Amino acid sequence: MIERFRALAFGRNLVANVDHREGPLVHLRLIDPTDPAVAQDPYASINADLVREGLATVDRKGCRYLAAYPAMAKKLQESIATAKRDRAGMFEFGDVEEDD
Repeated sequence: MIERFRALAFGRNLVANVDHREGPLVHLRLIDPTDPAVAQDPYASINADLVREGLATVDRKGCRYLAAYPAMAKKLQESIATAKRDRAGMFEFGDVEEDD
């Protein structure tokens, strides 16, 4: 996961969009404004890329602010669905979210 994050982020000028703050905890999205995908989809981000590759997931129970961003939530759900369908990363052997 760390190596993939490095590959996605190293050498790029990224924008950190702060979506929410909970005390010292900051929830943010990392966006590359020069990425053509961002021009097509304003919710394209490194976060969504990591989720789509099965290397990250969304804490839907602990992430109360996500309801305030329905389009972003939809993008992340689509990314999770893609990871499950492709059996990517953490979904290689099945659905790790089945107990939710």
